[in-house]
Amino acid sequence: MKWGEVQIEALKKMFLNKDKLEISKLEEYKQDKKYKTYLFAMPQACNEAINYLLDNGIPFIQSYEIERDETTNKYALEELIDNFKCIAEIVCDEPIRYRTIGNNILVIDNWKSAPITVFYESYIDDITDKTPANFEIEINKQLAKLIPLYIAGELYKDDDISLATVYMNEFMTNVSSIAQKYNSNSNSNQNINTIYSIGM
Repeated sequence: MKWGEVQIEALKKMFLNKDKLEISKLEEYKQDKKYKTYLFAMPQACNEAINYLLDNGIPFIQSYEIERDETTNKYALEELIDNFKCIAEIVCDEPIRYRTIGNNILVIDNWKSAPITVFYESYIDDITDKTPANFEIEINKQLAKLIPLYIAGELYKDDDISLATVYMNEFMTNVSSIAQKYNSNSNSNQNINTIYSIGM
């Protein structure tokens, strides 16, 4: 879902009007006293929504292949990987032993030659007032569609607490439902890749 779409959908939920709001007119709306306060507050609310969705819904998983360093068996993942949050899984086509120190130091023993791939939960780049409307928010599509609900619930609570509460409750309920399905599927498939590695 694009950032411009998120903003328009959030405005629609807050104002419940029949005006046709268009992404191409977002800069114009930022000068309109009816909308501008909400639009300028949206980046922070959007970031809050994204962080909640990634922590409580479906994490954003990326992969990184570690290049072997002959001088050490310790790899500082936060230094190697942009937006690294935490390890999700380690995969290798040969038996290895690994452990972690803290959240981001990976220690690998008995590594011979096969590539090692780190699947990790990633942070998403923050939305700012400079983020273009065509910026694609790289999270699960089901979750992305919920962002306008959070924004409307968060930003409209001083104007209409009843409507804002409805939106926030709907947001929380949907996140919980999606997370339950994701965790159920993850548990049923948890042994598919772990056969390639041995954790300590």
